[in-house]
Amino acid sequence: MMVLDRISRDSAAQAILKWFRKGIRKEPALKREVVLEESFLAWFPFIRARGDVIGWVLGIDERRVKRGNRWVTVQDPVERQVSQAIDRTLAGADMSEFGVGKVNLAGDEILPLDEEKLRSRGMVFRPNRAEDETADTVIQQSLEGIKTAAMPDKTSFSWFTVLRRRTDLVFYPLWVVRYSFRQRIYQVLVDAEDGTIAYGKAPGNHLWRAFSLVGSCAAACFLGTTLLQHFGGLMRSENGLIGLGVIGLLLATFIHWGFRQFRSGGVVEEGTGLLRENSGESLMESFKSITDGMK
Repeated sequence: MMVLDRISRDSAAQAILKWFRKGIRKEPALKREVVLEESFLAWFPFIRARGDVIGWVLGIDERRVKRGNRWVTVQDPVERQVSQAIDRTLAGADMSEFGVGKVNLAGDEILPLDEEKLRSRGMVFRPNRAEDETADTVIQQSLEGIKTAAMPDKTSFSWFTVLRRRTDLVFYPLWVVRYSFRQRIYQVLVDAEDGTIAYGKAPGNHLWRAFSLVGSCAAACFLGTTLLQHFGGLMRSENGLIGLGVIGLLLATFIHWGFRQFRSGGVVEEGTGLLRENSGESLMESFKSITDGMK
C-alpha cells in the first residue's frame, strides 16, 4: 500500500518557515538567519494496525458527597458497554535519524503499492520490523488504554476482545529538509500529503528557558507562602490532609515543569509524528488521583 505526495518542495519550505515563526519556545532569530540547505522526497514504511474493541464492565464507582457537615462516600453501580475502533500506525523501520514514529492516515487516499512509481518520484526506505509482531504490540497497547479508561473504581467483572484485526504496510511520503543556523545543521520532516510538520528540530529560546524556570519557582514560592498563612485553618478542616497533598503536588508540578523547560529547552522538537512522551506523566496522574478523591 502507498500514499502519494500532494505537497510540492516549495510548499514544504513555506510550511517550515511558518513553523519557525510559530510559538515562543524556538529561537526568535530563526526566521531571519536560517538557510535551507537541501531537501528530498522519501517514502517511509509504516505499519498500520486496525481492529474493533468490544467489551463489558460491571462494577462500582465511588464519589464523595457532602451531607450536612460531613463528607460521605456514595457507591454507584456501573454497567458499561465498550465499543471502540483502533486505527494506529507505527514506523516499520528504524526512524531514530528522522524522528517520525507515526503518521495520520485518516482521509488519505491509499493505493496499491507501485514501487517503480515511487522510485521515480523520490527515495524509498525498506521496512526492517516484523509486521504482525509490531501490529500486535500496537493493538495490545491500545487495548490496555481502553481498558484503563473504562474501568470503574471497583471492578467485579470485565471482558474485552478485539475483532476484525487488520495489518497493512503503508509507504508514506515525507519531505526531508535540512537547514543551517549559526553553523549548525538541523532537520525538519514535512508531511508530503497534508503539509503539516511531521518532525521538526530547532534551537530553543534561551530567554524563554530562563523565564520558565524562574517564573515557575516564583509561582511555587507565592503559593507556598500563601498556604502557610492559612495553614491552621486548612488543617482543622475535614479534608485538610487531602488539600495539603493537592497543594504540595501542585507546587511540585510547577517546579517540575519549569525545570523541564529549562533543561530540555535548548533544542525544540515538535511534530505530528512524535510519539507520546511519558516523562512527567506520573506527577500529573498522581495529581489527578488525589483530586478525584476529593470529589
